Amino acid sequence: MPRPVKITEPTKVYNMLIKQSQYDALAKIANNMQKKSLEQIAVADLIRDAIDAYISVIEEEDDSE
Repeated sequence: MPRPVKITEPTKVYNMLIKQSQYDALAKIANNMQKKSLEQIAVADLIRDAIDAYISVIEEEDDSE
């Protein structure tokens, strides 16, 4: 079964090194969220959401200057 399409915009593949403890914490969160949801939630989904939140905060700070 192929992976579901989650990103409808053009994409870029980026290989990232993170600490094992960070990955383990994210995997636990993703697993807990998936149990409460009707869709698959992966560590990559959490990382993408965190990046979107970070970009949003930075853009808001830049707009307020």
